[in-house]
Parts: sequence; C-alpha cells; structure tokens
Amino acid sequence: MKKLKIFLIIIVALIVIGFAAYGIYTQIDAVDFDGIVIDGVPEKADGTVRVMSYNVRCANDGIQTITNRSKVGVEVLKAYEPDSFGVQECTPRWKRIFKRALGDKYDCVGRARDYFGPFTEYSSIYYLKDKYSLIDSGTFWLSETPDKAYTKSFDSKCCRIATWAVLENKETGEKYTHINTHLDHVLDSTRDAQMSVLIERVLEISGDGKVVMTGDFNAYEDDSVYAVACESFNDSKYIAKNTDEGPTFTKYGTKEGAGKGAIDFIFISKGLEAESYKIIRNTVEGIYPSDHFPIVADIYIW
Repeated sequence: MKKLKIFLIIIVALIVIGFAAYGIYTQIDAVDFDGIVIDGVPEKADGTVRVMSYNVRCANDGIQTITNRSKVGVEVLKAYEPDSFGVQECTPRWKRIFKRALGDKYDCVGRARDYFGPFTEYSSIYYLKDKYSLIDSGTFWLSETPDKAYTKSFDSKCCRIATWAVLENKETGEKYTHINTHLDHVLDSTRDAQMSVLIERVLEISGDGKVVMTGDFNAYEDDSVYAVACESFNDSKYIAKNTDEGPTFTKYGTKEGAGKGAIDFIFISKGLEAESYKIIRNTVEGIYPSDHFPIVADIYIW
C-alpha cells in the first residue's frame, strides 16, 4: 500500500510539473508580427518533389521563443509547401502548433524518442495528405537494439531515433521513402555508430526504392559520418542544378558565416537528380525560425 501511495505521488508530481512547464511555455508574449511575407521562394519545377529538413529547436532562447519562432517557421512551411518535411527537436508543443497552423493539409508519422511527456522529442515526418498515400512507416532507435523502444547505446547522451515513411503519389504512382533523423551531439564515435545503424536499416527498409534522408547530423562534411552517408547516397546540394552553400546551424545569426558549413543535410539515392537546393534564411523582425536554418531541395523522383 505504501509503495502504491509513493507511485501515485510521483505520477501526480509529474503531471503538475508538465502542466507548469506547459503554462510557462504558452504565456510568453509574441512579437507583434504584421503580415509576415516570406520572400525568395523558388518556383517548384515540374516533376519534382519538394523535401525540407527543419530543426525547430525545442526550447526558448531570450526573444527567440517558440511562440515567436513558430510564427516565422509556419509561414516558411506555408510559402514553400513541401511535399514532405522532416522535423527535429519536435516536442508535443511543436506538434500542436503544426496541427493548429497547417490544419488537415498534412498528416504526420513518428514516435516519441523517450518517456518524458511534454519534454520528449519527435523526428516526425509530415506529408501532403491529399497528394500522397502512406504505404508504410515506422520509427527505430539508433542503438544496439533498434526495434526496442527508448533504448540508447554507444555512449549517446540522448535516445536517438529515425522515423521513416513510404509515400506514394496518388496520381502518378511514384513512390519514395523519406527517412528523418537527429544524431547525437557529443561524441564523434557515437555518431559513427548511430550512422552505421541508420544506413543498415535504411537500406533494409527501402530496398531498391528511391530514398530521401533528412536530418540534423551534428557533423560537418569533413567528418566520417558524412563520408559514410555519401557511400550510399548523394548530398542533394552538390548535384542540384541551382544550389546554395553555407552554415545551417547559426544560433540565431551569432554563428552565421562561421564554422565549417552545414550540419543539416538532404541526402538522396544515387541516380536521382535535383533541380535545386536552398538554405532558408528568412527572418522577421530579428526573429529566426530556429537556431538552425531550414533547408529544402526539389528532387526528381523517377
């Protein structure tokens, strides 16, 4: 009986903490945005699939609150209208924001990476529900036991996951598999091991099918993680007819122009072509969509 009481007290405490955190996050006043306009959006080429990767940042940072940043991020999504997009650091609050702002235009797939209620994160994939049928989907853990939920290995600081979705164009019947992930941020050796799990499972899931792989890889192009990815896939940036270069993690502009370049990537199956690749640098009244710039690529799936 005593153990039951302790258990109930713990549950109640967690619920109270969750509601308190939710209240703190939702009562921050937003910047008074007046008619946000996202400019510089390239026209989507005929026959291409538009794919985006967007690390949304799970926390508030001074004026760069989720309340403020989500207003910019949502307008970016509406302006670019990706066929599918992968998000990283997507908390339950971010999921509510997307649902409220995007309505029934998109469906999403993906499981939480760990148990921690309002503080957990998803690496969800969103896709245009009227354009695509979801053929199959799933989430696996970047651990020694990928099919065992909430596991971590390789000295990973956090549970890390990959979510995947097989999408079929309702008109043309064309299919592609979108994989979305977020590798750990501490050790190179951890990311190397996680990438090995990721690539093995991606190739198993996709077979001979077309793949786009989005994510925050927490690694630069001169790191071994990038080299391993490029053994099986191409970086869309380097095969696109119209391309862009620069850092993707900027910490709200404080790291802009510094560092060694991108750590967020859109990889695609070898043999596929890309029309364009772009880093989305739009800000509104000094507010960024995230501490990372979203990236987008228009890819030919055939």
